[in-house]
Amino acid sequence: MVNRNPADLPMRVKLPEPGISGNRIEELLAKRRSVRRYAERDLSETVISRFLWAAQGISSKEGLRTSPSAGALYPLEIHAVIGEGNGFEPGIYRYIAEEHTLTQEIPGDMRERLSRAALSQPMVRQAPVSLIISAVYPRITSKYGKRGIRYADMEAGHAAQNVYLLGVELGIGTCAVGAFDDEEVKKVLKLPANEEPLYILPLGYI
Repeated sequence: MVNRNPADLPMRVKLPEPGISGNRIEELLAKRRSVRRYAERDLSETVISRFLWAAQGISSKEGLRTSPSAGALYPLEIHAVIGEGNGFEPGIYRYIAEEHTLTQEIPGDMRERLSRAALSQPMVRQAPVSLIISAVYPRITSKYGKRGIRYADMEAGHAAQNVYLLGVELGIGTCAVGAFDDEEVKKVLKLPANEEPLYILPLGYI
């Protein structure tokens, strides 16, 4: 419906209401919120697997992934900081998308150290699992120059939204954390010099 306004006002067009009821993706979008407090309940191996796949999993025979990437160059890395329980030995793991596997890089429960690196935000310490999205910028700047940094950051947002929406589906909350000391997070994860942390996504049942 088009409402005609006086000549000195811009034209307004009333849009159809979004089809939230009965449309699953719209329902998930409508319910998406940041959650900062979690129940004392572990996440299963299956649940952790689903979140990793949602963030950067392979979704086609050609090797394309669940998140769009400029030039299909995939500069992102996903790390999982896993506490006691949760079906894994506690530690810091790197997700290998091509194999859909986790490789433990650092043993032990590192949630307290990660929380301190994230300005002591309690949700990072309390969440049974946190995902860290990082970027290896040279993978994409080699083709796109400095603009590749923007493309990688945009891709991180795509991956984080995938995690949010799956969380709504599973009753698991997250909160995209960008307030942290980059160098301290790199020390906790022992990241190589060319890999930069972008997001911390704590995960826990609501």
